[in-house]
Amino acid sequence: MKGPSAIVNICNTVIKYSIYTLVFLTPLLFLPWTSDTLDFNKQTLLVLLSFIALFAWTIKALVAGKLSFNPNKTYIAVLVLTIVGLLATIFSLNKYGSFWGWPGVTYESFLTLLSLALVYFLVSNVFSKKQIFTSFIILAVSSIVAIAIGTLQLFGLFIPLITAKNTSFNTIGLVGSFGVFVAILLPLFLLLEIFSKKWLKMVFGVGLVLSIICLVLVNYTAVWWLVLLSCGLVIIFGMLKKNLFDLRWLGLPIFFLVIALFFLVLKPQISVPARATEVNLNQSAGLDVATKTLKEMPILGSGQGTFVYDFSRLRNVESNQGVLWNVKFDRAGSKITTLIATTGVLGLVGFLALIGAVLFYSVRFLFGENNKNGEVEGDYRYIITVGILIAFVVETTGFFFYSSNLTLEFIYFFLIAGFIGLINEERKEYALNPSSLLTLGVTFASTLIFIFGLGLILLNGQRYIAEIRYANGVSAISAGQLDNGLNNLEKAVNLNPKADIYLIQLSQAYLLKLSSVFNDQSLSDEDKTQIAQMLINNSINAAKMATDVNPNNASDWSARGYVYQSLIGIVPEAEDWALKSYDSAIVLDPINPYHLTEQAKVYMQKALIVDKNDANKKNEDLDNAKKQLDNAIELKSDYAPARFQIAMVYQAQGKIDQEIQALEEAKKASPNDVGLLFQIGLVYYQEGNFSKAKTNLEAAVNLSPNYANALYFLGLTHYKLGQNDNAISSFQKVLDSNPGSEEIKIILDNLKSGKNPLAGISQDDPLQVPVEEDSPENIGK
Repeated sequence: MKGPSAIVNICNTVIKYSIYTLVFLTPLLFLPWTSDTLDFNKQTLLVLLSFIALFAWTIKALVAGKLSFNPNKTYIAVLVLTIVGLLATIFSLNKYGSFWGWPGVTYESFLTLLSLALVYFLVSNVFSKKQIFTSFIILAVSSIVAIAIGTLQLFGLFIPLITAKNTSFNTIGLVGSFGVFVAILLPLFLLLEIFSKKWLKMVFGVGLVLSIICLVLVNYTAVWWLVLLSCGLVIIFGMLKKNLFDLRWLGLPIFFLVIALFFLVLKPQISVPARATEVNLNQSAGLDVATKTLKEMPILGSGQGTFVYDFSRLRNVESNQGVLWNVKFDRAGSKITTLIATTGVLGLVGFLALIGAVLFYSVRFLFGENNKNGEVEGDYRYIITVGILIAFVVETTGFFFYSSNLTLEFIYFFLIAGFIGLINEERKEYALNPSSLLTLGVTFASTLIFIFGLGLILLNGQRYIAEIRYANGVSAISAGQLDNGLNNLEKAVNLNPKADIYLIQLSQAYLLKLSSVFNDQSLSDEDKTQIAQMLINNSINAAKMATDVNPNNASDWSARGYVYQSLIGIVPEAEDWALKSYDSAIVLDPINPYHLTEQAKVYMQKALIVDKNDANKKNEDLDNAKKQLDNAIELKSDYAPARFQIAMVYQAQGKIDQEIQALEEAKKASPNDVGLLFQIGLVYYQEGNFSKAKTNLEAAVNLSPNYANALYFLGLTHYKLGQNDNAISSFQKVLDSNPGSEEIKIILDNLKSGKNPLAGISQDDPLQVPVEEDSPENIGK
């Protein structure tokens, strides 16, 4: 049986290697079997290892019979920030998302904050200076590997183990986040390169080379400002502490500083392989949303990870005029602005208090009497501590100009923990006597920690399995494996019924399955009816559950509206439920023309399906549709789908001239919309204006050469214009993409024989094309 000292040693080993593993893997970890390959996996690792380390610490304290603390003011700041995060979660617009994160914003969740607070506590309170120093060496080496991977990706040199074959992928996050990450660690690399010996000097030399290559490839203005700040602080420190520096080494930070100035002043553009454009909310728009949110919910904000709801509800109508009008931003342009909106005044004060506490200890460290010996002796750890402090200042500054992610959040708390642990040697010990109330309290707290911690780990593991099922389900449906996809989505929902995105995807999958059942010729009518009823109920219930678990998400209400909209004419009163769902979406996302346009479509379906035999109700429905479409255009004047639907209203009212005018207006708003061009051409064809029909149909075919519907009517148009050879050419292209179409073969035979192409097929020109689209387009989208 192991004695107390052996158990204490085991606990110390568990704590040490849990933190070391976390430090090494956080910058590097990505796993391809979840839809969020980075932050969700990193959060899972963070929760698991931080709680394992905490369990080991509590067992150690009970077995050793004593508690040891490193008393300092940052504990209070971290504790306050954690409590504010808890309160913001309790009063959040989305409590589930604020607590867990994914499928919301993972880094901003309370679970992430709690785990980071535990990491801070363990590193600053338990780790020795040697262990802290070792952990930062591990972080630096891990970061160099992450920078190497990201740099190779930017060059288009994809690593075989990485499934993401695009230049924007790296193990940190967005390209901008990757650049910020490099800028944060740059002062550490510089000082470690200057003061390390032997192989470490070679390692950090490689890190510096990779860093400059990465920074040049990323080439973000905000990143260069952070590089300028970090190098400037290193140079200032070197000038003030000449007794520690061989000033020739300052050539390294000066080199990086000059490079930063070069790119900031001259702004050269570096040619790199194409990468996805990074889209961020600009600072002024983010601040505007945060300010409005603060006026509504000043104390605790809207809740962690809920900025997307604030943005949808409070953004200015002017944002509809930009090309990114339909992007739902889940964070502001900076962490600070996001923090203001999601945690209110208390969150901002708590975060500033944490910064203030670290800066307080920074002043004491840099100018206090207790550091003179270290300065004179050129203590290696003193230099590393300075590097940590500069990195902290750089990241803090970056939070005012750029958003965050889980890796950056971990780095931030780890920098604070390492700095405090290195500068504070004092440890207060409290004996846990068998009969003392302190021992009883610690035992009770340890039991709570174990039960709740183990529960969180198990629930998080269940969420992880659900996420794998969800990702597999989405992939299967995309690959055309509908039954497999449905099976995985159902299991994902069973494992995690509070994830609204899972429920919405499941609801849509049931609709897809419903369509396939209707087209399945092997089923009897009775079987079709029975299966269809089950799928309809499942689809409606899944969509309803999504809005029940997350009633403040406009996208969920819109998706629910779409489900009911798809069932108009099949389910009684589906049109009324669709209208109510879109009403809720409009309240939560009031300046988005999409919801108004979809609601107008419901009114039109109601007019043409439900109320088609009641002239008064039909006209009322069409008037309501027109009203909503006018409101949509008032919000976004160039919104082509709304203008197209106005044309459909006119068509239903028999106002052909107004229909054509509305379609032409829609084309001005969206001149390259293939489906819209086809529809305009079709209307002109039906009206006998074959010249204009040809112009629009040819434009559609030029944009989408295999668009069978457009080619079909273009062929008929050529025939009407007496261009028989062109007609044959168009129908031949249709046959090439639909080789099994007997109708197209008949049409071609008729044309080659000089007959009417539709001879023997139909007495009238068809309004719909009996061919299967090779690459179908959504008309009006």
